[in-house]
Amino acid sequence: MTIGAWPAGIVGTLCLVAAFVFLTGGHDGTARTLTSAGGLAVLGFMAAGVTVGTATGLALALAPRRLLTSAPLRGLLAALTAGLPVAALSVAALTGDGYTLASYPPSIHFLTWSATLTVASLAAARSGEIAGWAPDTDGRR
Repeated sequence: MTIGAWPAGIVGTLCLVAAFVFLTGGHDGTARTLTSAGGLAVLGFMAAGVTVGTATGLALALAPRRLLTSAPLRGLLAALTAGLPVAALSVAALTGDGYTLASYPPSIHFLTWSATLTVASLAAARSGEIAGWAPDTDGRR
């Protein structure tokens, strides 16, 4: 859930702010459309977060024990498992309908790749907890 909350919060907030702007500007239909789009985006990102989190947990559960004992390798596995599907979906969404990645302004690429890096970094940072390798109270594993 934590993996999907970051993109869901960002996109949902942007859609709700845009809906408020259109609502105060007198465009009721546009505000209603943006509000429903924001709600659907939040639900979609949360569903994607649950799916990516489940895949990351499964990858860490099936990984060899010697890989899990090394924090950098465990983090890399979690980051790749969580980040690659998000990056692939982002590229697929941007290149649909005959568009290329060059068709979009740099701001779209910045948002897309920062969301991907956020998801990957969050998965890497939490990989020890996901894999069940959180340190005990005395500092040993």
